[in-house]
Amino acid sequence: MTAITAGPRQRWTATLLLMVTLVAGILTGALPAQAAPGSVPATTTTTDQQPVEDPGVFAEGLSFGPELDWSTDNARAYADRTGITPSFFSRPVAYPLDDEAERSLEDLARQGSSLGSLAVITLEPTVSLDQLTEDDARRLAGTLHRISEEFRTAFFVRFAPEMNGTWFRWGQQPEDYIDAFRTVAVAVHAEVPTAEMVWSPSYAAGYPFTEAYGALEGRTAGAVTTLDTNGNSLIDAGDDPYQPYYPGDDAVDWVGLSMYHFGSYEFGNSEQGTTTAEDGTREYSGAITTSVLPEPDKFADQLAGTYGMAPGAPRIDFARTYAAEKGKRFLVQTAALFDPEDADSAPESDIKRAWLDQLFDPALAAQYPELGMVAWLEASRPEPEADGHVVDWGLSADSATAAVLRGTLDRTPGIIRGPVTDVVEQEDANESTNQVWQPGGTVSAVMGWLVLCVVGLFALVLLAGVAKRVVPQWRYPHEREPRDARIDLLRGWIITSVVVTHIEVAGPWSFISRNLIGTITGAELFVLLSGVVLGMVHPIAVERRGALAAAKATSRRALKLYLTALAVVITVYLLSLVPFIDASVLTTFTDRGTGGAGTEAAGRVYDLYPNVQRLFDYPPPGYAVRDLLLLSMGPWAFNIMGLYVVLTLTVPLLVLMLRKKLWWLLLAISWALYLLDAIFSLRVLNSQFQDVFPLLTWQVIFVHGVVLGFHRRAIIDALSTRKGKILVAALTGSYALVLGTLWLNHALGVGLPFVPPGFYETLYESAYVRVSLQPGRLVNLAFFILAAHVILTSFWRPISRLTGWLYVPLGRASLYVFIVHVYFVLMVGNLPGLDRSSFWQGFVIHAVVTLVIWVMVRKKFLFSVIPN
Repeated sequence: MTAITAGPRQRWTATLLLMVTLVAGILTGALPAQAAPGSVPATTTTTDQQPVEDPGVFAEGLSFGPELDWSTDNARAYADRTGITPSFFSRPVAYPLDDEAERSLEDLARQGSSLGSLAVITLEPTVSLDQLTEDDARRLAGTLHRISEEFRTAFFVRFAPEMNGTWFRWGQQPEDYIDAFRTVAVAVHAEVPTAEMVWSPSYAAGYPFTEAYGALEGRTAGAVTTLDTNGNSLIDAGDDPYQPYYPGDDAVDWVGLSMYHFGSYEFGNSEQGTTTAEDGTREYSGAITTSVLPEPDKFADQLAGTYGMAPGAPRIDFARTYAAEKGKRFLVQTAALFDPEDADSAPESDIKRAWLDQLFDPALAAQYPELGMVAWLEASRPEPEADGHVVDWGLSADSATAAVLRGTLDRTPGIIRGPVTDVVEQEDANESTNQVWQPGGTVSAVMGWLVLCVVGLFALVLLAGVAKRVVPQWRYPHEREPRDARIDLLRGWIITSVVVTHIEVAGPWSFISRNLIGTITGAELFVLLSGVVLGMVHPIAVERRGALAAAKATSRRALKLYLTALAVVITVYLLSLVPFIDASVLTTFTDRGTGGAGTEAAGRVYDLYPNVQRLFDYPPPGYAVRDLLLLSMGPWAFNIMGLYVVLTLTVPLLVLMLRKKLWWLLLAISWALYLLDAIFSLRVLNSQFQDVFPLLTWQVIFVHGVVLGFHRRAIIDALSTRKGKILVAALTGSYALVLGTLWLNHALGVGLPFVPPGFYETLYESAYVRVSLQPGRLVNLAFFILAAHVILTSFWRPISRLTGWLYVPLGRASLYVFIVHVYFVLMVGNLPGLDRSSFWQGFVIHAVVTLVIWVMVRKKFLFSVIPN
């Protein structure tokens, strides 16, 4: 390269110093980047560990949570609007479950777990009750079990609520309802220890609802003789509105009641009954005045079963009869109606404040300690009671009513607020995406495989020395050309390994990509070789166009990479909104026990797109825009791109220092930053990559790559001399000898005096764990690069003929391959009937994906748009 003008002796001296600094610095800079976990979990894992959360958190006290309109709202947005972290979120789900319903359950758990909130689900049958089967219940239970383990949450299951009404398809069918409820309860109780079954009828004023607003045609109480509880051969207001539907104490864990404030019932109509009954209670006349303040003590009267009951109707204190006397807790489903089209309406905040004051009256809570949960409907929808007007039930959309809610909860003693479970930190989610190598077995087995890889590569290094003499025609012939095909081939092999690893399907190449190079990963090689290439290319640009023009070109390239990264993040999320595409393979990640939460979190599922839905607000909140712009969200298989963008921006400065012969200062600064991050774990950027590839730690690989690329010609010339060959053999041989000796000492129990007891057993966790850039990994990386250079140089022709046609084009377009591979991961994740453990399916999928990407590279598909 034109930047190198020193003579042979100077080149050798500089190269020797560089190599000593690189290897010795790696060997002596022995501070781990982060603490190693206590074990080495596999890349894909399942867990028998029980979830840590328990619905028993609501065994006493009173909690509050919303039922959102999940088509337009989300948990984080609700918490932001109200300034409240609910202790639970509620969501209706179609039953029997289909794929969409399962996704809804997962989404509820995912959103709630990020806030530390539990989940209340309302199962709404979509078929007749008598068509629900045990298989449906088992699928539900299995789904809840899986989700509760993955998200460490608990479920409250409201099955077909308001079953004593006439407005749902499952209404007033007591025998079928009880059978269906018990079938679900048996399955849920057997498989989901963190789920509670909730029986939740509607408040009985107006029962049997034969003239109810919204009553379904043909659903009349007179057709159900079981409901004649008073034996007068009629289904009328004198019958018990609850008991015929009760599934039994063994099936029910919680009881609930729907008690909405639709408005004020009219009393005293002479055609409907007298103004008051003999016991002094008001009696329902059949009409409702909406958008008015609730009558004083209305909620207390409803609890006592006296509000709006017709003459002769039983007065049932529901909370006492079905909660206190049965030792169960009580969930209230409620809200207060406001009709914005009603010119005579009371102010919305007044209506809802008055209802909240009654719901959270401390005197009432003392009288009814069984009250445990208040679920408030957050929705705007047409209501027949309001002449079909679209009414507002919610509290959070208006700042005034949100302030009313905050004020009520703030002054209510003993209120349970979230988080009530472990909050899933986004840093934990990001860290968890760091994949872990484990060929199987114990840590000793892992170290054994590492030693085998190192010794095997050293054997190839020795064989390469022989090949130089025996078959010199195999040697790499283009040493003086600016472009190094060995680097291209190695980059192609590495980027293919990355693609295979991220697809996460078993197969021969999957095994090779995870195991052949010991404890290092494609990430280290990708970063190092990217630095090497930029260290080679940028100085040429400086010589041809000047330092300023070259710096501008590099900055423009970094900007294009950044915009491409944003495009990938956004398009993957938009694809996740398509009904028939399941993007969770990218937008979520299942903890393998490698993150900050440790091995105990194995199996937990994280959301990698925090706050993304807030971007659709108008105007979007600043923090959501910030999260997008800082790449704090995005597919896990793509997070290293943020690191690459930042590192690319540093290249002009790095090359400037190298041109001024300050390589020693550059390396010293790089190692100082590495050690600083190892000690203090500095979070430089609030980006997703920062938790997986800490900037100040991973820069040490990139900086060394730039240095090696800048001095490539001098280093290769030096290593080609006799002294250089001896140095390479000595460094690689010493490393292989040390590891081999340690393995033999452990395997044979020799007890060498210079090896401390237990040293081998702790070596992996202290130096090689593949979730942090520990010193052992850096040593392995240096060893691998030296060995790869020697092997590719001596065996170039056979290796190139066998694999060059594939890997060289992929290596030259490695950034392009890395970008497009995200969409192939998504496609594979949506293949129907895919068995990820199948060797042959993995073999075919890996081969097809690799060849398709190769064809795209050869055809330069979208090269004008996608960086390559």
